[in-house]
Order: sequence, then structure tokens, then C-alpha cells
Amino acid sequence: MRVRRIALLVPVIGALAGCQTTPQEGPPPKVEAQRQDEVKNQADRVLAADRNDQREERARAERLAASTEPGSGNERFEHDAAAAHRARTFYLQGVRFLSEKPPRVDEAIREFQLSLEADPLFYKAHFKLGYAYYHKGQYELEIAEYLKCLAISSRYLPALINLGHAYLARDQLELARDAYRRALEIQPDHATCQYNLGLIEFDLQNWESSERYLQKFLASKRDETQGPMGDQARKCLDRIRERQGSPN
Repeated sequence: MRVRRIALLVPVIGALAGCQTTPQEGPPPKVEAQRQDEVKNQADRVLAADRNDQREERARAERLAASTEPGSGNERFEHDAAAAHRARTFYLQGVRFLSEKPPRVDEAIREFQLSLEADPLFYKAHFKLGYAYYHKGQYELEIAEYLKCLAISSRYLPALINLGHAYLARDQLELARDAYRRALEIQPDHATCQYNLGLIEFDLQNWESSERYLQKFLASKRDETQGPMGDQARKCLDRIRERQGSPN
């Protein structure tokens, strides 16, 4: 019989705390309250990605604008290029709205929706729309957009990681595990995915898998291994070894 999980807090870049597997008195904290501490870290990570995104998509928009001048003799190409250009123009405006302090989330959502009306296969707009829904606390819509993004670009790492975080915040451990595993197929040394997988497997009482992921995380010797995440990983490993009766 599965033991009830308590207080498993998902980070974007930070600690996933509370890997106890024994019940505590009273109800567990609400997911919404747990996610409050994520906002700054998640915004920092997405902002770092945006610098490259904006450069790439602005350059692409400029190339598309140049290719849409009439007279090429290919009306279908001109139409598709114009739609792709509009999509990236709306997308870049949405990114700007999200990067403001505080972010203008409603305006960003509208821009990303307009982007997708122009180009429904623009996977980055699906990703950013999902992130905007996260800011609104609309987690089902957030997950739906990440899934749409991945249906178009199955190896888009930011969407896989955020999908894992979103599932984990909803206590859907098996789905979170699947997303993180797919992320590690793309980037095997991703420390946060290793760490979160270690704690998920711990909570599911898959001790060998938990030990393997947590050991990989600690072996990376990244900065996170020396902070709260490292402390939590070592505590879980100690618990696993106690169960195994091993002094090592």
C-alpha cells in the first residue's frame, strides 16, 4: 500500500523539499501555496532563455519580412511567410510583456494567442503561453500548452522540464517522472531533473532508482549539491541505506 506523500515542493531552480514518506498531522499544504516560492526562480530561468529566443526570432522575422515582398511569383510561399512573420512579431511582443516587472500577463497571453492564430505550429509560442498560464495559476491550461508544444517539437527541453514541474506540483508523480526522464534523454547531466527524479522515486519507494538518481546528482558537484538540495539528497540516501542495512 502506497504511503501518503507530504509537502513535496517542486523547484525550477531550487530545492524540492520534504521527501518524508510518513504522514504528518493535519492536511498537507496546498499546491498553490507551495508554488509561490517558484516564481522568481522560474522567471529568471525563462528570462535567460528569452535573450537567445528574442535574437533568433527577431532575425527570423526580419528574414521573413524580406521574403514576403510581392512579385516572387509564388503566392503560397508569400502567404505562409507573411503568416510566420506575423506570428513572430506577436510572439516577441508577448515576450516583452512577460519580461516587464511586474509582468503584463494578460497582454502576453493575448499576443501568444495571436501568434498561434497566425502560425499554429509555432511551438515556442505554445511554450510561452503555457508559462503565462502558470503566472495566472491556470495549471491545467499550462500543462495543455506544454503538451501542444511537445507534440510539435518533442525534444524541446524547456517544455519537458516545465511539464515535469507542473505535474509534480499537482502530485502526478508518474507523469512528472516521465517528463523528467525524457528531459534527461536530451540532457543527461541536468542536475534538477536528476534531483527531482531521485525524490520522486524515493516517494514511490523505488529505492534503487532513487539512489541512482541522487548519486548522479551529488556526483555532478554543481553548486546545488552544496546547498539545501544537496542536504536533502544526502538525507534521502541515508534513509535508503538504513533500509538496506548498509553502513556505506
